[in-house]
Amino acid sequence: MKKRLLVPFPFAVLLLCGCVSTAAPDAAPYDSYTGFALAPEAVLPNHETHPSLWFNADDLLALRARRTADAFARERWAAVERLADLSAELPPPPAASAETKAIHQYYGSLSMAARAHAVVALLSDDPSVQSAHRQRAEALLLRAYDGPIFDLDSQVRGSPVDEIYRGSWLQNYAHAYDCIQPTLTTEIDREIRERLAREAQCVYENLYRWTPRSPHNHLSKPAWGLGSMALTLSDDPRAAAWLARAIEAANKNTRYFFSGDGLYREGSHYLIFSLTNFVPFLYHYRNVSGVDGFTTYQPVFEAMVKVRNSRGWLPNIEDSYIRPTPTHLVAGAYGNVSTELSSSAPLAQVLMWSYVNADLTPFDRERAESGFNYSGASWDYPLELDEFLTHDPTMKPVAPDADPNVFLAGGQTVFRDSWTSHGAEQRYLLFHGMPTADNHNHDDHLSFVIEAAGQMMCSDTGYSRGTYAGAERTAWYNTATAHNTLTFNGEAAGDPAPNVTPPTLFRFDTPSLVGEEKQAVFGTAATWQRAILWVDRDYYVVSDRLQAAHPGTIVAALHGGRGQLDHQGGHQVWSYEADNYGPAARLNCWQSAPNATTTTESGELTYIKGDYAAFPYLKTTAQSAHAAWLTVLAPAVAETPPAHAVENVSNTTCTALAISSADRRCLVASQPAAGPMIKIAGIETDGALVLIRRDTSGRPLSYAVHAATSLVIDGRAIFRAAQPRSETKDL
Repeated sequence: MKKRLLVPFPFAVLLLCGCVSTAAPDAAPYDSYTGFALAPEAVLPNHETHPSLWFNADDLLALRARRTADAFARERWAAVERLADLSAELPPPPAASAETKAIHQYYGSLSMAARAHAVVALLSDDPSVQSAHRQRAEALLLRAYDGPIFDLDSQVRGSPVDEIYRGSWLQNYAHAYDCIQPTLTTEIDREIRERLAREAQCVYENLYRWTPRSPHNHLSKPAWGLGSMALTLSDDPRAAAWLARAIEAANKNTRYFFSGDGLYREGSHYLIFSLTNFVPFLYHYRNVSGVDGFTTYQPVFEAMVKVRNSRGWLPNIEDSYIRPTPTHLVAGAYGNVSTELSSSAPLAQVLMWSYVNADLTPFDRERAESGFNYSGASWDYPLELDEFLTHDPTMKPVAPDADPNVFLAGGQTVFRDSWTSHGAEQRYLLFHGMPTADNHNHDDHLSFVIEAAGQMMCSDTGYSRGTYAGAERTAWYNTATAHNTLTFNGEAAGDPAPNVTPPTLFRFDTPSLVGEEKQAVFGTAATWQRAILWVDRDYYVVSDRLQAAHPGTIVAALHGGRGQLDHQGGHQVWSYEADNYGPAARLNCWQSAPNATTTTESGELTYIKGDYAAFPYLKTTAQSAHAAWLTVLAPAVAETPPAHAVENVSNTTCTALAISSADRRCLVASQPAAGPMIKIAGIETDGALVLIRRDTSGRPLSYAVHAATSLVIDGRAIFRAAQPRSETKDL
């Protein structure tokens, strides 16, 4: 039986011990998004038991066997043993005046070492080795939170004891104590518990003071850590209040920063940074109290698979570097759970596939050069230890077999050729249209990134060359011009209302044409519709239509990624060398933007922290109250001539491009708004956008119209509707 304890907020306040605590962040707009939350009821076990967070005593034999189960387990266990270094001298506590880095590393390294020594003490075969590591873990726990931590204010920007670090330290010490508690004397056990409980109470009392406004990761990371410590010290009379507040605070984050279908609004970097805390807490809550939070968080892990590119990387949109998908950490929690990603395999196998088939080369090189792993928490989080504890050597990876084109209600869309394909025909495009949050957002509404022929193209510029505090970030990286998006009179596009996802105006998913149009606004000054069409599983057409009440400056930026740009008349070519991010490749580009001027600019780009450089991009500018601009993007392998010929055939009624290849002809035409009649090349329609595919003899193969009531092709009425609508159909 588990104790089910609901601790309402007024009672929780009565448990404070002298520190000033502020109220939780105001609800609006933080409770109006589509995110998710755990049940608010705090559930603790009837009796505290150790070990219980990651495993119990009955699991020890299996864990010992796992150390040598396969190469992955052997490598991770070796990393754990390196972290549990008995030859390392324990440093003295730093002074409060010490360098920020020294204080941060002191608390992070000692908490990780305590955890590693405690695990080795349980899993070693040699009694003398067990004893030595148990003594070291005990010594480290007896020093937990010594030094200046309680004299420093975590609310101060750049604090060496920032609350986001304290969440990880709590979970490290919680597990260390959980492992060795049965061997402690009564007196030592009491002293260690007092140390751990003091920190838990401090976090409990100050959680909302440290993060008084937005419920971002500075609130959720310490909350998940506090929850783990509450489960560890569940017999403490304050544990129920700790756990209740931990769940309450973490829920504020997941309701607002996650969409209901698992997308994270702050980008991939902060998703993984948060994962380092919420994954341990989910295991701890399930194992200690029997509450399966993995069900609630399932969309998060499925979304990682849905938006990963062919190399297994999450995009560097928002405040982010590219990141892998560490879904292997939770695969075992979804052993028999069905998923829309597969018609037959459980989610566990799909999650294992996503990690096993992720190219870790850039991240391994980054670690070799900088010492930092991809978690974003290298000084605080022992990644290999969690990998060892969650590894199942018998887990078979299985690729998804769902439609590889994914349209997520949270606002991201992925067009891809296959879950598994690579090489010259590989195609991936992510269309980004999530509503803006209030923390780590860039001005990147309706932007897109492309990965094709195995190389990153049309890429987001990324986080920054360094970190959040870099001046170049605010001056460049998070501006609209640094993304594949538009501005109007210098303003970035936004949402129709807070927490409202940019609406989708049409959506197509057929073998020959996949496409979608999303809409954003520039306040009340202008409305912008961007459509992206993937034609014949080959090239992309980007349509930008803008309508404003008054003329203004319209600017579109098009970033090709880490390639050099060559102009060949109206044809631009980005050429990519073989690098850490893919093979040599090229991207062909043609644009039609009537009455606009296109220039070549230079802007910095970063995929991995520290690996930054300036690359050319196109900037298209016009003074107008409306626009109908078209861009064709055709990826190709390196050193190959263009497989397409593109002609600008715009006239007074529309903007239009004619695209020809060896076996197809295509015409795409658009106008700022539906209503007037487009007349071009045998086509007549009142729609805002039209695309006609033909064979080389000129016979129509298919059509697509948007916001139309009629379509005539070569004098033949093809489509009629009483009200404007969108449709695509083979002929």
